[in-house]
Amino acid sequence: MIVNDIKEKIADGANPDEFAILYRTHSGGRAIFERFVQSSIPFVVENEKSSFYERKMVRGALSYLRLSVDPDDTAAVSDIIRALFLKQSALNDVKALSILHDCSLVEALLHLNGLPAFQMAKLKKIIPRISTLKNERPGLALHIIEKELGFHDYVKKQGNEGNAMDKGSDDLNDLKVILKKFSSVKEFLEHADHMMLTQRALKGRKDSTEDGVQLMTIHRSKGLEFKHVYIIGAVDGSLPHDFALDSARKGNHQFLEEERRLLYVAMTRAKQQLFISIPAYRRGRKASASRFLKPLMS
Repeated sequence: MIVNDIKEKIADGANPDEFAILYRTHSGGRAIFERFVQSSIPFVVENEKSSFYERKMVRGALSYLRLSVDPDDTAAVSDIIRALFLKQSALNDVKALSILHDCSLVEALLHLNGLPAFQMAKLKKIIPRISTLKNERPGLALHIIEKELGFHDYVKKQGNEGNAMDKGSDDLNDLKVILKKFSSVKEFLEHADHMMLTQRALKGRKDSTEDGVQLMTIHRSKGLEFKHVYIIGAVDGSLPHDFALDSARKGNHQFLEEERRLLYVAMTRAKQQLFISIPAYRRGRKASASRFLKPLMS
């Protein structure tokens, strides 16, 4: 809807740099980024951050899928070693064992020496299963990775140690939504690689930052103004963020008020037209309009 609306306005004489699309988090902008890649509209995306598919948890989950297609993918082996709670130094051992035993890098994991019995038992269960993932539908493959191959334990550990506002489980939930659109693991991986290459190419551009529709987080939009502004994902859990809602439930309303101010910042970026998107569903579940908007909608 947003892309079509912008196309119509440009056809009527508007310039692409008069538009901005704002979102709460970088992962919240993934879908609109991918839609713009498929469109003919020039756009600019803030370039400090890597692609959604290069985020730690997403990359970890994808390493299983990549190795099911190519068991000698060195980068994927490095990621899966981390997800299996093995020391990163094991990568060099795996490379050497692969040559010594004339086997793939994935199979070489079974030849690692000095592992506790429980870890070796786990590897003997996981490694043979990896090669079968490419034959599953992408959504089911991710379910197997989480539940059967132990990736859920890795996500949980990272969540306990990481930033409460940047939960890896959020990224996995977004990934599950994406996977529903693809019928095969190979097709999905080709899409992910294309999106990563596109984002890297955009990061490498040295053009003006005002040569297209601006895709950016609300934080990045502070101090800027545009004729037409679109705020996406204005639902509880996204804006305000889940972290702020959790804090408020525990009696701390500080973060909730910061989220309110953030929405105010987003809304006041618009000079002529403001559009606020309130999706009916978020990550496959029914969504509620942002509590900050409800007084304006009554």
